Amino acid sequence: MGFAAAANPLTCLLAAALAFGFGFLWHRMFEKRWMTAPGYGGKPALKLAPLVIVFIAYFVIAEMLSGLTAHIGGITLANALTNALLAWAGFVLTTMVVDHSYEARPRKLTLINAGHWLGAFVIMAVVIGLMG
Repeated sequence: MGFAAAANPLTCLLAAALAFGFGFLWHRMFEKRWMTAPGYGGKPALKLAPLVIVFIAYFVIAEMLSGLTAHIGGITLANALTNALLAWAGFVLTTMVVDHSYEARPRKLTLINAGHWLGAFVIMAVVIGLMG
């Protein structure tokens, strides 16, 4: 199965929407710790344009995860979860640790953000794995 056939836009839209909702709730749950870790003084305003960009990014991630899963071994729940965990640990977590280390960001910020991305990748993998 080719990448184009695997990356079902409706499945990926649902995966992106659920991950977006999770990310919103995650950051609300850890709002005080998340905002004070990097030294922000106030609550950032929720503006539409950045949220649209975030949703597009989630959609691209879901499409890529779907395509990679199809390319590497076929879309199953186990394959999608394995690929999501490997992509998160090998690319997202490591990149975040490097950036946060260079920027001297507090470790609690790294943990909060890493938890968000782990949850988002797992949610996308479950949707992709179950819906194809």
